Formats: sequence, C-alpha cells, structure tokens
Amino acid sequence: MKQVSLSRIITAIALLLFLLAYGPLLWLSTHNHPSAADDYCFADTSVRYGFWQAQVYYYNGWTGRYFSNMLVHANPLVWGWYNGFRLIPTLAVTALVAACYALIDTLFPDRLVRVRLAITGLLFFTLIVGMQGVAETFFWTAAVASYTVPTILTIYLLAVLLRWYQLAPGGFRNLTSIWAGVLVFTIVGSSETSLVLLLIILGAAFGCQLLFRRRFDGFLAGLLVVGLVSAWLVFRAPGNAIRLGANTDEGNVLLSLKTTLQTLGLAGLNWLWRSPLLPLSVFWLPFAAALTRPGSRLAGLFRFPPLLMGAGVLLTILLLVFPSVYGLGLAPVRVMNLAWVVFVFGWFYTLTTATGWWYRRSNDQPIGIAPIWTTGLAAVWLMATAFLSPVLHQGYYDLLSGHAATYDREMTLRHAQLLQPADTLRLQPISVYPPSLFLEDIKPDKHHWWNRCQSGYYNHKAIILDTTLVSLTPVP
Repeated sequence: MKQVSLSRIITAIALLLFLLAYGPLLWLSTHNHPSAADDYCFADTSVRYGFWQAQVYYYNGWTGRYFSNMLVHANPLVWGWYNGFRLIPTLAVTALVAACYALIDTLFPDRLVRVRLAITGLLFFTLIVGMQGVAETFFWTAAVASYTVPTILTIYLLAVLLRWYQLAPGGFRNLTSIWAGVLVFTIVGSSETSLVLLLIILGAAFGCQLLFRRRFDGFLAGLLVVGLVSAWLVFRAPGNAIRLGANTDEGNVLLSLKTTLQTLGLAGLNWLWRSPLLPLSVFWLPFAAALTRPGSRLAGLFRFPPLLMGAGVLLTILLLVFPSVYGLGLAPVRVMNLAWVVFVFGWFYTLTTATGWWYRRSNDQPIGIAPIWTTGLAAVWLMATAFLSPVLHQGYYDLLSGHAATYDREMTLRHAQLLQPADTLRLQPISVYPPSLFLEDIKPDKHHWWNRCQSGYYNHKAIILDTTLVSLTPVP
C-alpha cells in the first residue's frame, strides 16, 4: 500500500513539474510572431521565385541544408498566414513531448501508461529547465527547422531503432528499415550540427556492435551509408563555399578549443547542480536495473564499458560546440541547448550502462531500494530546480508582467501598418522585447538585410526603424 501511494505521489509531482514547463510555452506561443531574422527572407524568396526554385537558389547560393530549407521556405508567411507563427512553437514543444514518450514507451512497454507518462513528463521538464533560453529553440522558426526539428527526429529515431530490433523478420520490419532511412535523410539534411550528431550516434552504435559483440550489424551499416550519402549532398552544395566565404572571422584552433572547454566547464556545473539531473538519477536507478538485469530484452544495448560511454558523450558534446566557437567566437544558445539535450540522454545512458556493470560485478545481485530519506531529498531537490531555472523565471515573468502581451499587441499593429501601401515606411520601435519570444528586429539602416527582406515581402521600397518615434504603446 505504501509503495502504491509513493508511486502515485511521484506521478503527481511529475505531472505538476511537466505542467510548470509545458504550460508557459503554450501560453507564450499564442504571442509569437515571425522574426525579422531570416523568417521574412525565406518567405520573400519563396514568394518571388516559387518554392522549388527557392530550394535551388539556396542550395547553389547559400547552404546545403536541403530538408530545413524546405521547411523554412514553406513557413506560414509564404501562404499569407501571419498568425500561423503562433502555432509553430506549440507544434515544436508538443512534438518534443511525443518523441520523448515514443522512446520511453519503447523502453518500458510493460509499464503502466501512468508510469510511462510520468517518466516522459520528468524528462521533458529536465530538458526545458536546463536550457539557456527558449526563443531560439521554439519561437524562432529558422532555428526550429535547423535545430529543434532534427533533435526531435533524432529522439524519435532512437525509438524506431529500438523497435526494429524487437520486430520479427518480415514486411513490417522492412518498412521500419525504410522509415529509419527516411529519418536519417531528413535529420542530416537539417543542419551540419545535427549531421555530426547523428553520424556519431550511428557510428558509435555500429562500432560497439562490432568491437564488443563481434557482430556486423547490417541494419546500422545501411543507415550509416544513407547518412554518409546524405552528408555528401549537404557538403557538395555550391552554396556552402559562398556561405563560408562570407564569414570574415578567422578562428584560432587552440584559443577556440580553450574557449570551448571553458564554456562547457561552466555549463557542466550548471547542468549538474541547477538542473534535476542528479535527483532524477535516484529515481532512474530502478528503471536502469530493469533494463540491464539478466533476461531483459534490451540488456544487450547497455553491456558496454560505462567509462567509455561517458567519455564518448563528452567528446560528442565537444565536437558539437567547438565548430561554433571556432567560427563565431562563442556558442549560440541553440547550440548549447542541443549540447544539453545530448548531455541529458548521454547521462542516463551512461548511468544505465554503469548499472549493468554493477550487476555483472556483483553476480547479478539486485540494487537495493534507496533509503526513504534519500528519496525525499531527491524529491525536494527535484522540485527546487523549478524555482532555480532561469528559463522558467524568464518565461513566467514575460507572461505575468504583461510584456509578452504588449509585444504581441504592438507586433500585430506593426503588421497592419506593413500591409498599407507606401514606398518608404517608417516604423516605431516596439516598447518591450521579451527574451522568451524575441530574437531580432529590423534596423534603422534601410539597407540592412532584415529590412530589405521585410520590405520585399510587403512590397515596399524601403522600411526603416525610426528610433526617434515614440513606441506604439507604453510598457505596462
């Protein structure tokens, strides 16, 4: 009876924490607007030249990201659906929840639905509260297409891979193989960062099968081939050379490596102490034990050296962050958010392999249940992270202060002004830019790229942000 009550209490806590993270993102989504950064540029190109010609233009003239290019050139502005940008964050957030549930459901199909939902809720809560910001992850459509979508698809792909190994040979398994290949193709074609991450995952999985289990895995080998061919399509794009040539920053390898290590060192401290990762590890141990105990259908996936797996996770994160630091001098929030997601999944995978190692070292002796005081302390720590999260603080502040609503109202008024015919249009600055929603605005310089894209989309000769004009409405 006590065990059932404890389980229900943990489920209730998981639901509360999930809603604390999920709710404000949905609320903020209702205030979202297209960003001056890129959103109008993609829309203007697609409207002027057509959807397919826009793909050719960008592939030959800017980037080989063939899949994310298709997504951004079909954004709601192309269809004249301005308010469609209010739906994009909701779809992205909900898709992330669904992908996490698909993976948890595959790992624990025999558990109660309530338990699987609780694990998914806690995982989602962990991912959100550990992020550096949400604007670039859920509210900037260009980054959603290049980073968030492939991240979601990668999590979902892990579930598909696990399911493939549990299917009997036959037609459905063959269809699953094709579907996995399609997912690899789309993920690789979304961004170079996602490309590197996916190839590392597939390469590591294939290498572990070959080295530790002495097995040539034809399924993983086939997916690697698809990934490499897709990567070739990305890197052969003529636009890549043009894009790299536009970057005037010359990186210094040693300095960039030092900066990367410092950045990850500071981030790592926050990830461990200000996130739910450590307290959740206490609750994860029984599930890790269930996955790795002898006779478990998935035990073979975790029979690898935990130290090697942990080192591989850290090296992967280094490889993901270093290129941004080398090229830009810093790691953008969207890159650090991806690094955080990799760290979370890598942490729990390494913890699970360590649990399996314990089983083998202790002659299959089960792991004891954590003392009640340890469980209680972990629960308190877990709930405290909700109040320590800068992301949640900022999101709730933007909403409750009225800044998000003010931004929404003024952007809506600006959109109405932009629809009016005029050669040169002077726009007032927005009175408040909530960090949870806002990324870039147009500039006082009418020749700036963001201004030119918006003026082209709305059929004006020029658009100018006139800082001498009074903002549309005062800050509440």
